[in-house]
Amino acid sequence: MTLSALLLLAVAAGPGARATDVPRAAPKAEARAAPAPKLVPPVSHPTSDTTPCGSCHSTEGWTVVKFDHDKTGFPLKGQHARTSCKQCHPVDFDAAVPASCRSRHRDAHGGELGARCEGCHDENGWASRFNADSHRRTAFPLVGAHAALPCEQCHYAAADRRFSRNVVECVACHQREYDSTRVLSLDHARLGFSTDCRGCHLAWRFRPARFPGHDVCYLLSSGPHAGLGCRSCHTNGVPMVATFGACNSGSAVCTTCHVCPDMDRIHAAKAVAGYVCGKESKCYECHRFERAP
Repeated sequence: MTLSALLLLAVAAGPGARATDVPRAAPKAEARAAPAPKLVPPVSHPTSDTTPCGSCHSTEGWTVVKFDHDKTGFPLKGQHARTSCKQCHPVDFDAAVPASCRSRHRDAHGGELGARCEGCHDENGWASRFNADSHRRTAFPLVGAHAALPCEQCHYAAADRRFSRNVVECVACHQREYDSTRVLSLDHARLGFSTDCRGCHLAWRFRPARFPGHDVCYLLSSGPHAGLGCRSCHTNGVPMVATFGACNSGSAVCTTCHVCPDMDRIHAAKAVAGYVCGKESKCYECHRFERAP
């Protein structure tokens, strides 16, 4: 400060004031250090002068816990081993925690599959272990293409997350194929076929199909005609009706495959009496149970 400024301050201070009595600025307050963070374990539990903290914690921090959970009767495996203590012990360690899965996990199946989650799931995740082999113990063993289907395709109801569809009938999943006249080239409903697909179809695919009842009238399960499709013989446009035991459908045409010039020559060489080409009833008299040579 200059000498003139000091004189002005002395005049303003009044008579008897000294230049050295100039008021000084208030000293700045010393910066206070922030309080140290209070280290509190994530879960409260009784402490005392003799609590062996080192049996669970280390100097690396409170979150590094080395408690041997196997001694409790509930070994921590898979996802459980990566779960914090507080997720199962939200208050303290004195309150008993039920060992059942449902005590900590919401039952997505609404109780309909029982309380033993470990029957289908394990500690590694929610992916089901209930596979095709397990399904053999039910009323619908999974074989063929069914064994490769995910559970949700037959059972899962997305609206309520429950396995609410108890599927044991084929038509429950294959109504569309039964009603369609294009998928299998047959109108199953009009022909009177059963909705039990297993009666004619195998588990791997719809084709080739079989019709065991056909053997009563005309052998198809073996012999030279084995494996023929319905449309291979029933080609004259007359509506077919699968009336079991009634063999005169009137819709089969033998000459679709067995053309008359060839048949005439063969039957003439054998002098077959009563042979008439193109008349299916005459063919049927001799050949309905013909077997492979």
